[in-house]
This record gives sequence, C-alpha cells and structure tokens, in this order.
Amino acid sequence: MDSTRRAPESKAELDPRRARGYAPLVPITSPFRSTQRVYFDDLDALNILHNVRYVLFMERARGELFQALGFRWEDDLAVNPDKFHVVAAHEVRYLAPVRGEQELVVELRPEKLGTSSLTIGAKVRSLHGDVVFAEGSTRLVRLDPNSFRPCPWSERFRSAIAGTQAPRAGT
Repeated sequence: MDSTRRAPESKAELDPRRARGYAPLVPITSPFRSTQRVYFDDLDALNILHNVRYVLFMERARGELFQALGFRWEDDLAVNPDKFHVVAAHEVRYLAPVRGEQELVVELRPEKLGTSSLTIGAKVRSLHGDVVFAEGSTRLVRLDPNSFRPCPWSERFRSAIAGTQAPRAGT
C-alpha cells in the first residue's frame, strides 16, 4: 500500500464544490464584519476621514462579503452571473468624525432582497465597536449582460444572501 500522498494543487481539489462555484463551506454570520485601514491619504486637511472614503470602505467590505459567500469576481459570468450588477443608490449618514490613521470595522447586513435588487445596510464603527462613525445603505441591481436591463438574481445567490439576513421582528 502506497502511503505517499501529494499535496492538493488547488482549492478545487480540496473541495470540488468550489470548482463548480458553490457557496462557501462556512456559514457567514450577520452582520458580516470587515476591518479596513485608514491611511494618511484618506484624511483631509483637518485630519478627518474624507467623506467619500466611507463609501469606498463599504464597497471593499461588500466585495469581501461576496467573496466569502463564494461569488468571486474572477469567475466567468457562466459561473457567477450575479457579478453583473450596478450600484443604483448609496446613502450615508455621518455620525461622528474619524480622526487620524486607524483601523475601522465595517458591518454589512443584507436588508432587502428583491427580484433584481438587493439593499445592504452598513455601519462604520471603531475597531472595538463603541463608536458608530457612519451608517448607510447600498442598493444593487442585477443586470442581464446582453440587454443591460434588470433581471432576477440567481437561486444560488438568493440562497447565499438569505443565509446572511437577520430574522425580521415578529418572525
């Protein structure tokens, strides 16, 4: 009996489901949390985080969420058709200034999944969570890659997002 084993050459070999584009092996909790770093060039002349950077941090966190759910940008449209979406709206409410370089936590919580739209709520917090600097939401719309018209999210995407949504009050 040969006891020699070779190392897996890819993540797909470790788990064949990854090669077929299935959702992650580990469930994602809600809210999804992403640590983001504020650098010197993110600050304005008053040493305060520039307002547009909050949206950038929320977008980076959303990319990490989708990646964690198994929806990778590098995948072909045949594997990940849901990457063909646009931002329809951003809303940000600034609650307290971020002063100086530091790490922040962006919390994302899918709030409403429609036929072709998805609204994701966001909070930008201090690293330890005691200060909420901003809160807001982003509405995405899934598009058909041929017509550029809204179209339904895939069942795979709907299932993955449903697993991250917090239960509604009374349910």
